[in-house]
Amino acid sequence: MTDKKIDFTPSKSEKEIKEIYNFNVEAFADSHDFAWTKENIKKEIKSGWVLYSGQCENEIVCAIFMKLKADALLTKNTPIKINFQGNGFSHKIKDFYEEYAKDNNVHKIYNYCPVDNFRMIALNEGHDYEKTGKTLVGNNNMIEWVKTI
Repeated sequence: MTDKKIDFTPSKSEKEIKEIYNFNVEAFADSHDFAWTKENIKKEIKSGWVLYSGQCENEIVCAIFMKLKADALLTKNTPIKINFQGNGFSHKIKDFYEEYAKDNNVHKIYNYCPVDNFRMIALNEGHDYEKTGKTLVGNNNMIEWVKTI
């Protein structure tokens, strides 16, 4: 695992959203769970998801979506850019989710991942998430996992 730090920054302005889109369009265009378009990103934000960029050494390595809902934190993320994969960044994303949940006094974290993303499934299992048997509303390919902290 790398000792490199990953910083997570919420993207609120049109400019920040555009930067994440432009910086990630090539890396995430083939993501099976989310069509990486400006329109889809704006749709996610409009429905209550907050877009964060995950940056390492001034390069965006992933994008994450989070939503606080009652006593739960809902989460989903793009894959890690290929040249950063295998360095523990996925674990750092999970750590960020847990820190964010604790800071917001939330005790359940839900994560949505593609049904065929075996790396994410193994990561969820390794971080003590349990499959709920449900899917993300409107997307049957995104299975729901939960962790109580």
